[in-house]
Amino acid sequence: MPKNYVEGELDFCRREFTYQTFDVELIEVDDCLVNDQGFIYTSYFNVHKKSLLNPDYYSGYFNLKHYLKKVIFRNKKETDPDKKYLLAFNEWGHAHYHWFCDTLPRIYSVKESLKDYYLLLPDHSSYIKEIGLKSLELLGLHPKGIEFIKSNELLQVKHLSLVTLSCLPGYINDHLISRISEDILRRSGNNSLKPKRKLYIIRGNVRYRKVLNEDQVLDVMKHFGYEIINYENMSLEEQISVTASARCMVSIHGAGLTNMIYMQPGSNVLEFRRDRIYHNQCYWHLADAVHLNYHYLFGTPDDDLLVIESEGCNLTIDIGKLVAVLNQME
Repeated sequence: MPKNYVEGELDFCRREFTYQTFDVELIEVDDCLVNDQGFIYTSYFNVHKKSLLNPDYYSGYFNLKHYLKKVIFRNKKETDPDKKYLLAFNEWGHAHYHWFCDTLPRIYSVKESLKDYYLLLPDHSSYIKEIGLKSLELLGLHPKGIEFIKSNELLQVKHLSLVTLSCLPGYINDHLISRISEDILRRSGNNSLKPKRKLYIIRGNVRYRKVLNEDQVLDVMKHFGYEIINYENMSLEEQISVTASARCMVSIHGAGLTNMIYMQPGSNVLEFRRDRIYHNQCYWHLADAVHLNYHYLFGTPDDDLLVIESEGCNLTIDIGKLVAVLNQME
């Protein structure tokens, strides 16, 4: 449980106290079509259910109009029938959190045989080309080659291997994530650092998930010796080295918290979020997986009907409560 857990305070998300993860499977699919969302079509009118985030999410989505527009009349690119291709991403897999917590674990789970495959990735994601490929290199994940799928075409693949999900999005496969975290720290040369720094992550010029009284919050953070950082201005190497040297990290719910995967075990994380309604508690789960002390602080939302996730609400942080939890983290 979170280090500052108060009995009953998380009853609104009790279903997050336990959840199911999956054994990863490697499924062979021959003579199929693949798009840049990771959908596998085994025929013009059939999609492979194992290639979807969760079949329940797509009720009514795969209708006649979809197949006509997205499959039958879509440009198709032939691939080499003698090559073996690997698919390990889904339609959310190109964003920072989902790359490190959903896509990368799937690739990592087949690392011993990765050299035999041409890895399929979406072409529309600059993030994957800049950060994703560097993370593969850092972890020693070297496919035989990489094939990018353009957004306006389907790949015709003779021999495809699908790496299935290690868990549903918003949850964490602890076994895989902890191994990835250990490998990143070791391979980047940061595993022996003595963490001393304290980091407060700002989100820059965003339209949602803002701290409305951030000027007051920043005054408190500076008083406690926190550095104010913006990961958007850093390379992957800089993000890893800065975060690995930190014993405390504080942020509102957002992708920057994914970087806790680079922290040393036993360090502290504080997440600003809201209570009562939510999509998931992914950063609590992530902190637990990489052996960090997770703390939460509920802010007051500016819209009582909006969750904090995605294009969610903004928060006002109670300064007295912030000081109390920072003291606890000290």
